[in-house]
Amino acid sequence: MNLLNRLPSKQLVTCLFALLLATSAKAANYISDDVFTFYHGGPSTDYRITGRIRSGTPITVLSRNEKTNFIRIKTPSGKVGWISADNVSTGTSMAQRFPKLEEQLKSNDNNLDSQVQEISALKQQNHTLAGENQGNAAKVSALEEQIVSLNRTINGMDESNLMRWFTYGGLVAFGGLILGLMIPYLPKRRKRHDTW
Repeated sequence: MNLLNRLPSKQLVTCLFALLLATSAKAANYISDDVFTFYHGGPSTDYRITGRIRSGTPITVLSRNEKTNFIRIKTPSGKVGWISADNVSTGTSMAQRFPKLEEQLKSNDNNLDSQVQEISALKQQNHTLAGENQGNAAKVSALEEQIVSLNRTINGMDESNLMRWFTYGGLVAFGGLILGLMIPYLPKRRKRHDTW
């Protein structure tokens, strides 16, 4: 197959170029930040200078001359002229971005200061809580020792009560035994016979 048949047709290349030109015309453009330049009445420096434009000024791109690499622009005041494409940058100029960046930097500094203060307060709170935890751990340890001591006392009291009840029970049983042995020897009371 012939290599030339694989290459895109001129119509396709023209359509792609027109699409790219339309896309770049819609994007925000401005005069590059590092230049102060003039614009001309036509698409080259051979044409008369019709005005000047400050760097960073936002512009609208109207068309492009591929032969001379000049762009037809419209200024914010509505004036139209031609300027070299080398002097035009895409996006937002530093003149417009700088105040926003300064404001954002100030906001970030304020946020950073408040976060530093918050971190300091949290560290102080953490230190306080760590001290409280140590004090609570000592109290818990003392309470555990007290519980162990009370359990020992309770166990001792249970054994003491058990021995006391055994002793009382033994005394009652012994007293009952002696009483039981003594009852048969007690004198019996005689019955009285009353007659009417």
